[in-house]
Amino acid sequence: MKLFCLVLALLLLSLILQEFMPVFEWAYGARLLLVHTVFFAVAVSVPFPAMLMLALATGFLWDARYYVPIYADGGTSGLLGQAELPFGFSILLFAVAGAIIQGVCPLFRKGRWELPILLIGLCTALVLVLEYLVIGCHRGALAASPEFWWQVVMTALFSSLVSPFLLLLLSRVVRLRSRARFGGPQRRQRHDGDAL
Repeated sequence: MKLFCLVLALLLLSLILQEFMPVFEWAYGARLLLVHTVFFAVAVSVPFPAMLMLALATGFLWDARYYVPIYADGGTSGLLGQAELPFGFSILLFAVAGAIIQGVCPLFRKGRWELPILLIGLCTALVLVLEYLVIGCHRGALAASPEFWWQVVMTALFSSLVSPFLLLLLSRVVRLRSRARFGGPQRRQRHDGDAL
């Protein structure tokens, strides 16, 4: 329970810090999606049911912050139409990408981080591309410029570069939790026939 509360606090902190993340013009307008990176790093370190609960909470908070309604008449008269991304769509994206990341949990527990780091970047790119496809289908035009693809690649690269620090923090927390659960390091038991 303490791990879940710590992870939830880490996700809430990332939602706050996301507001201060700059846009890197030299990287085709890409930015670090800190919330996505933290969620994917957390998804590799928690059990599947906890990941689904965190996907629900993170997706809801992300949509609550970045949901953009479209006015039916094009103005601001108050007649709301359908949004380009429906509310709750991020919950689905986080759950699907988190389920993909869950496949490398055994590697993370063994201390092998190469594939989890790669998957964090790929899942970030997957989320961006799926959002673009839904928005493009809603608008009726799917024309992706080379700058868009470079922006997706650079955003995924930023996520991959930050993820080792998050994985290090989470591995330390998980290791401390497992030591506390099993009583610390095992002591050698003395048999009756052993010499003092």
